[in-house]
Amino acid sequence: MMDLPPSAFKPDRLLRQNWRGSIGGVAIGVAIGVAMVVAGYNFGIMTISACNNSVTAKANDNKTHQSCQQLLNALDDTSDRRRKSRHDAIDESRPSTNKRTRYDMFEPEAVCFTEERFGSGERYKAYGDGPKFVCGVDVLAAKSNSSTGCLVYSIGSNNQIDFEIAVNRFLGCEIHTFDPTLSKPFIGGRYATFHPWGLGKDGDEMSIKGKTKFTAKSLEHIMKELGHEKRTIDILKIDCEGCEWSALPPFFELMASEKVRVDQVQIEMHSPKPVSEIADFFLAADKAKLRIFHKERNHWGCRGYKCLEYAFISESFLREANRATICPDEEG
Repeated sequence: MMDLPPSAFKPDRLLRQNWRGSIGGVAIGVAIGVAMVVAGYNFGIMTISACNNSVTAKANDNKTHQSCQQLLNALDDTSDRRRKSRHDAIDESRPSTNKRTRYDMFEPEAVCFTEERFGSGERYKAYGDGPKFVCGVDVLAAKSNSSTGCLVYSIGSNNQIDFEIAVNRFLGCEIHTFDPTLSKPFIGGRYATFHPWGLGKDGDEMSIKGKTKFTAKSLEHIMKELGHEKRTIDILKIDCEGCEWSALPPFFELMASEKVRVDQVQIEMHSPKPVSEIADFFLAADKAKLRIFHKERNHWGCRGYKCLEYAFISESFLREANRATICPDEEG
């Protein structure tokens, strides 16, 4: 056994050794504490920075949302002023006996940024008489792939099926074609469901150009018969040689009372009526919250004044279609 020197057991020496050990422990502890504080500070800075970035992003999103809504509201306000101007002009006008000018006051009031002449087998190549101006084709195509799907009525055919082909190819919507005058089988069965029905007031005996006679059905009746009462008609295309005057005003009343919904109406207006009757027709469309977004005089067979193409759009779908164009990240 090794003998230790007496000094090893001196109290002051033991005290100095313990003191040095304590100082070392304290130093290590302080170093660890400082490191933790620094790490915590850095983590805090990172957390605050992340929070600030999140807040900034949300603020930017809110600004974008507000800007988008403001722009859409401004477009609505402009459309409203144009509509009021038309109402004022009608109130101030004198009855016109000139058939060539009777539609002059009924001009487009709304802007659809994505309107296109639609109705051919190739996109953006729809020319001449037959195609219609449609708003938001890509929005409708996206809807056709959703759970709600999209629905198109084509009133009047004469076995010209370019519009049906375009709807099938570019929209993918369910489409129903109506015409009581076909003397040959409908050739568009690959694209649409055909019904030999004529549009008008329920039960009225009607004829087209004094030839084909038929018992008319109202749009409300047709929707019920097809089980479409709770569905939106995304496009209602009408070329029925004058039936629009009896069939559409009552349907506009149903739209105004929100019993049915139609997002677009593409229609050829026939046989110039007195301005007062034309004004009543457009006023009914106004009450149904439809806006005129396109007008085209038919020069192919109507001398530019006997029949005119009009495109109407619901106020709500116009906002939806324009929103998809000018602020595509907006959902509603």
